[in-house]
Amino acid sequence: MFISIFQSLTALLLAGVFCYAIFVSGHLRGRKRLQQTLMGVVFGILVIALSLDSYLLEPRKVPIDANAGPLIFAGYLGGPIGALIAGACAAFMVSFNSGPVPIVGVFMGLAIPTVGLIIGYLRPPTDWPVIPRFAIGYLLCGFAALFLVPIVIVGPTIPTGNGYRIAAMSALVFIAVGATSILITWQILIYAAKFASEAARSAELSRRLDLSLQHSGMGMFERNVDDTDVYFDAGMMAAYGLDREPGLVPMSTWATLIHPDDLPRLQAEFQKSDTGERERDRVDFRVVRPDGTLRYARAYWVGEGGTDGKPTRVFGVQSDLTDIREAEQRQLETINRLAVIAENLPGVMFQSDMTDRKNPKLLYISPKCQDIWGYTDAEIYADSDALMRAHDPSDIDLFNALVANGIDSRTPVSHRYRITARDGTIRWLDYHGASTIKDCCVLIESIVLDVTHEVDVMAQVEKEREISYRAQKSESIGLLTGGVAHDFNNLLAVILGNLELLADENDPATQNVLRNAAITAALRGADLTKNLLSFARKARLTPEVLDLNNVLRDAKTWMGRTLPESISIRTSLVPELWPVAVDRSSLESALLNLILNARDAMAGQGNLTIETANLRIDQGYVDSRQEALAPGRYVMLAVSDTGEGIAQDDRASIFEPFFTTKPPGSGSGLGLSMILGFMKQSGGTVQVYTEVGEGTTFKLFFPAAEGSKEESVSPTFAEGEIAGRGQRVLVAEDEDAVRKTLVTILERAGYVVTATSSGDKAFAVFNADPTFDLLLTDIVMPGKLQGTHLAKALRQIRSDLPVVFMSGYATEAMVHGNGLRPEDIRLMKPVQRLDILAAVATVLQLRAN
Repeated sequence: MFISIFQSLTALLLAGVFCYAIFVSGHLRGRKRLQQTLMGVVFGILVIALSLDSYLLEPRKVPIDANAGPLIFAGYLGGPIGALIAGACAAFMVSFNSGPVPIVGVFMGLAIPTVGLIIGYLRPPTDWPVIPRFAIGYLLCGFAALFLVPIVIVGPTIPTGNGYRIAAMSALVFIAVGATSILITWQILIYAAKFASEAARSAELSRRLDLSLQHSGMGMFERNVDDTDVYFDAGMMAAYGLDREPGLVPMSTWATLIHPDDLPRLQAEFQKSDTGERERDRVDFRVVRPDGTLRYARAYWVGEGGTDGKPTRVFGVQSDLTDIREAEQRQLETINRLAVIAENLPGVMFQSDMTDRKNPKLLYISPKCQDIWGYTDAEIYADSDALMRAHDPSDIDLFNALVANGIDSRTPVSHRYRITARDGTIRWLDYHGASTIKDCCVLIESIVLDVTHEVDVMAQVEKEREISYRAQKSESIGLLTGGVAHDFNNLLAVILGNLELLADENDPATQNVLRNAAITAALRGADLTKNLLSFARKARLTPEVLDLNNVLRDAKTWMGRTLPESISIRTSLVPELWPVAVDRSSLESALLNLILNARDAMAGQGNLTIETANLRIDQGYVDSRQEALAPGRYVMLAVSDTGEGIAQDDRASIFEPFFTTKPPGSGSGLGLSMILGFMKQSGGTVQVYTEVGEGTTFKLFFPAAEGSKEESVSPTFAEGEIAGRGQRVLVAEDEDAVRKTLVTILERAGYVVTATSSGDKAFAVFNADPTFDLLLTDIVMPGKLQGTHLAKALRQIRSDLPVVFMSGYATEAMVHGNGLRPEDIRLMKPVQRLDILAAVATVLQLRAN
């Protein structure tokens, strides 16, 4: 009996080994059906083995074995498949043994795994194959309940009168043996599952360690002290560039892979470890791989074993330090470069701790500080306030505010300031700094450059530029004055000569010729004045909303008469051109000047191209003269010729008044200066592009106007419509000759005129009789009341009084008061008779309407 029990325990332990193999296998992990099948096979074989070693209970020779544990767990852990396999094996062995009641044995062989299967469904294991403690109670109860069937079946077959009692007593023996088998099998499975879990965890840790070592440049080695070989794992093989599987490597091979300069030191350290002089050690060395690559390594090792203090084995770990060493080398090179730069910079590098802004700490300042402040770095470390004492006192508050703002906004700070060095020298410094946060400290990394020489040079350049500008201005004024004097003297000569001849001439026809010649000369003087004012950007302009394409189409009628047939005119007008607000007469005059210049540049033969375009300009300066132009929408008018171009030496002077490259008598030199003044006064500019021998292009940029493209129309009058009908006109003009002329013109036109020589006198006349229909006044006059002030004072007496202003200077109306209204008309002297009468008729008509 004891032999049977021993054999049964041995079989159960062997089954536990097989179950452990199933639990720990990585190939079976996650494949539950296959695991359950193998569990059924193992428990089925165990049932067969236990059945062969069963103990026969006397007197009926009933076999007693330990099959209950394997059968019930075959159903609980093996599921339907395991229960079927183990139950079939048990039924087969019962039929094979042919006990006294084979049907009962077959029933129990199939029923026990079925109980385990049912309990497995009702109380399944939460962490298979771990069997929870509460499930054992259900399994034992279910197993004991099965024996009611054998008692009922076997009891009547016993010939004695107490058959049921004998059957029950026998059942208790089977229950005790079966329960013991179940509990022993449970413990074996618990340990199998535990060992399998620990083995799986160890395998996973080992796998992770191998991966970590391989990918971190680390490796492990192991050697016996007396052996000539050393074991390298995969990490060590990779570190030394050996294309081998993990295994033994001769020590001589390892020695050939160590840098010759480091090998003696490494061998000496190993010798100390082998003799037990050092139990553990660490050493840095270099590795030379077979391909010649140099790597930096660090090895740690420890010896173990040996009763005499000498180790028998050495275990070690090697790590790759190449990245660290290369980074250190780069950092060292960077530090050296910065040191060289700091030594050669015309300034100083320093670092400050600004965590406490009221008490900043100087952490570093380069030694060149002595060249700027006159203090050594040691003196500044001892007394950092020396820097602030040298700082310009009037700039300290601004400098501190800029630094504080840079720290708060995390933006770089640049500032130029003045210092007084230790020896009293004045120096200019450029400060450039930025703040960073490191280890909860606010640090400012800064560089200060000595720009004293640059500031001195700039000051000298500015001084020389001012001198040059004044000289050029004086030269331009002289040239302008000479040109104006020359042209006006010629005009005055014509006017004076014709008036003198007119005084002695009695022939009406000759008188008319002389009079017309004097008028023509006077008009030429007015044009000259207008051109000068255009150059000065002070001309009187009357802007209209125009479509430049329509203006150019209208201009083609007179272009053909201006240019010879040998010049071809080409136009490229962009459709949907934006409207512009511009003075039409000034525009046509500028266009005529450009066309005549192009004609002269081409010597009467070539191609003239006129084009328009819509442009959006966003740069601050657009033309070669570096004149500001506000960003926005512009309309471009370009006039191009195929002439000789403009020489390089002449390009800077083409817009100066009276400058011309034409022969004497061929041009006044005011055309381009007038165009530039007109364009600037209109809010635009002029660009010129030229190439000698190829031609020239002038581009006029007009600001695009808002609103419609409809052109404004000024009232026009026929000769008979400008005559007066007895309206009363009050004239204020301080020049006697001009006043007499105005009175004569107005009276001959049918107006009743009262003339005064100042604004004060005109106010007195009007105050006494405020029934005048119109005020015609000069703007600048002697006395307290200028023209605009006079108009404002009279309109306080009568608000609907029409006013016509006259002036010899374009901006007088803007400079001397605010008495102007939109409906008022302003005339530029000299004014022709028809213009005066038309202006008077216009304002009177507006009042009547």
